[in-house]
Amino acid sequence: MPQIQNEQLFRHALGEGMNFFLGAGFSVAAKSGGKNLPVGDGLKTELLDYFQRPKPSGLTLSQLCQIISSTRREELNDFFRQRFTVEEFAPEYSHLERINLKAIFTTNIDDLIPKIFGSSQKYYINDVAMRGPVISGGSAIDYIPLHGSVLHGDGKYDFSPLEIASSFDRDRDKWFGYVSRIQQTPTLYWGYRVEDAGVLQSLSKETAAGRSKAEAWIVLRSKDAEAIEYYSSLGFQTIIADTVELLRYLGQLQVKKVAGATKSLVGKHFGEFQIPPLAKVPVRSISEFYLGGEPTWYDVYSGKIHETEHFTAAKNAIAGPKHVALIGGAVSGKTTLLRQLATRTTGFGQCLYIDEITPEKATLLARDIDAEGQPVLLFIDNAADASEAIQILTKSSLIKVVAAERDYVFESVAHRFPQHQFIELDVSGLNGVDVQAVQDRVPNDVIRRQYDRSQDELSGDADPTFFEVITSTILKNSLADRFMQAVKELRSSNLPQHDLLLVACYCYACRVPISVDIGAAFCRVHGLSAEDTAANLLAMGSVLSPYEGVLADTSQDYYVPRSREVSELVLRKIPPFELKRMLEIFHAEVSTTKIGRYDVFRRGAYDSQLTGRAFSKWEEGLAFYERAFGRDSSHSLKQHGALYLARKHKYELAFSWIDEARGMSKNNSAIRNSYAVILFSANAQKPLKAEVIDSLDESMRILKRCYTEDHRKAYHAKIFADQAIRYAKKLPESAAAVTYLESAATWLEAELKVRTSDRRMRQLRREVAVELRALK
Repeated sequence: MPQIQNEQLFRHALGEGMNFFLGAGFSVAAKSGGKNLPVGDGLKTELLDYFQRPKPSGLTLSQLCQIISSTRREELNDFFRQRFTVEEFAPEYSHLERINLKAIFTTNIDDLIPKIFGSSQKYYINDVAMRGPVISGGSAIDYIPLHGSVLHGDGKYDFSPLEIASSFDRDRDKWFGYVSRIQQTPTLYWGYRVEDAGVLQSLSKETAAGRSKAEAWIVLRSKDAEAIEYYSSLGFQTIIADTVELLRYLGQLQVKKVAGATKSLVGKHFGEFQIPPLAKVPVRSISEFYLGGEPTWYDVYSGKIHETEHFTAAKNAIAGPKHVALIGGAVSGKTTLLRQLATRTTGFGQCLYIDEITPEKATLLARDIDAEGQPVLLFIDNAADASEAIQILTKSSLIKVVAAERDYVFESVAHRFPQHQFIELDVSGLNGVDVQAVQDRVPNDVIRRQYDRSQDELSGDADPTFFEVITSTILKNSLADRFMQAVKELRSSNLPQHDLLLVACYCYACRVPISVDIGAAFCRVHGLSAEDTAANLLAMGSVLSPYEGVLADTSQDYYVPRSREVSELVLRKIPPFELKRMLEIFHAEVSTTKIGRYDVFRRGAYDSQLTGRAFSKWEEGLAFYERAFGRDSSHSLKQHGALYLARKHKYELAFSWIDEARGMSKNNSAIRNSYAVILFSANAQKPLKAEVIDSLDESMRILKRCYTEDHRKAYHAKIFADQAIRYAKKLPESAAAVTYLESAATWLEAELKVRTSDRRMRQLRREVAVELRALK
């Protein structure tokens, strides 16, 4: 039996909530390639043998890795992937499910923890490095691989306390966040020797600097008096046990039962997805909706929002054999329609509403639904963010998915919604009957005028959207007007609140809520504490709302502006110098590990259109992207940087960045698309020579392959059509110009059969037709 110092307190912590901090000794009962994972100097010995280096060696592990990676990096990465991809592990590891785990820190690069919980009925692993901290859901365990992980696929591993320290120096907010977790929650350190204690000693110093510190235990394999004395001096309590022995001890623990807990697995693990009844939702005036606020559950329950023809069409599609994708332009009523369907669709099983879900969480949800054996109808907003999760959910025969997304965003993930599985419904336009009905529902206390359909040449003969009808009807006091007025007033009266509002708009435009953690990190420049920041966010109720997605237990509050469209408008309207200031402070002060669903956030956070406004001087923009790459060394960030540089006409630099992005990714069609666009733009302004024409043709060939080989047809068709028009203007005598335009016309026509309201495609079709007539 393990010898545990203060055992009753330890058992209490295991039940109430605990962090694990794992080293190599934790993984000793796991195997890869038939061999146990290495501990101590075992990895160094294996590297010396594998790369045929002389033994013995006085090099440290980190020094040895540096030398090998300088000449044989790919081989080294392949070795690590193979050696630390776990193939089997002791069954005793499953006893970890009996513990109330909050977070797992690890200096191991293996995938043992994700494998242990891969078939769990209770928990799923949320990798903070990939997705940021969990926003909602009591079934998540935040997983923090400090040295990197074979699951990340980037080949970046740190093997010394010095390397970890340097990574924290680049991102001090990440360090503060990790230390804060250890201060607040008891932590078990498992798998370390005295020689490995550099990180633990650093943590001890950080947490002892005049602040309270939660209990901490460390597991020692044997009763070593000197080791016990050393760790006691750092503030640790000791447990004497080997790994399997302690795992067996955990298997004897009684699982804490929650009084009155529902018997439903879905209800128990995913309460945040339950649709709230009318009696439990806050009420508000319906005028807020018509003035530009996003729909609340009360708005939908009130019956004061018109059900358009798309409502019946969507119900008809739900009754069919396929899953359903509702696509449309910005503020075309997709979320409203989705919530109307969620509250008024019966007979297809239990209805759940989801606006944020990771693949790991989806795996656990699908497992619960299959275990219960009852059909479930899942209404999922922000489908692009959840596209990987949706792929997992649709594998269950008991699940039907109804997902909603903006059309141009949907294009980027269309390959995950194949047409043999999904029926796509374009819900953008309103017919004449719906337009009149929407107008009739606008409350009398809203100052309005007679609706007058605008003659926008982009829209052509497309039906107007809900947004267009409302903005043409509302005369004043819209939410957008109020937001811009608030920004202006706060700039002179309360700078911290002004900045928090801009940060909230930035986060929400990037599809994540602002948390107190994010706000507090930013507001360090104002000398504010986390408590001050929380009070400021709470005081901004006229423009910020509590995040509705958080219905499960969370350790902090989250907020969102009252409309994503308004958030985007604020970023477009504020002076460029304000946008630049906010972006520079945000990315200097706020760690990526503080941003919930960072994998979603990063797609919009570094967008070249946004940074193009903020950084008018390309040198400043380049510096911004170079600093950002120090924290997020992904191919997508390189792609954003390349597009920014191309926007600033720095084509040679842009080409270098996109070429690096292409080298970092494997067969990524979006990267290839950007590569082709930059290649074309870099040569389109140059004098016509044979090599210039060859480059333009190469760009067109790449785009053609993107269209034919990738499922994102609409996305590639529009890019190809735009370049075909530019090619024809540049080379009107070329036979290739006619061929490109004919291909573009065919593809646009095919895509418009599905995307009937896509105005950009309609405009391109007209422009292509004009160019073809001119050439023929």
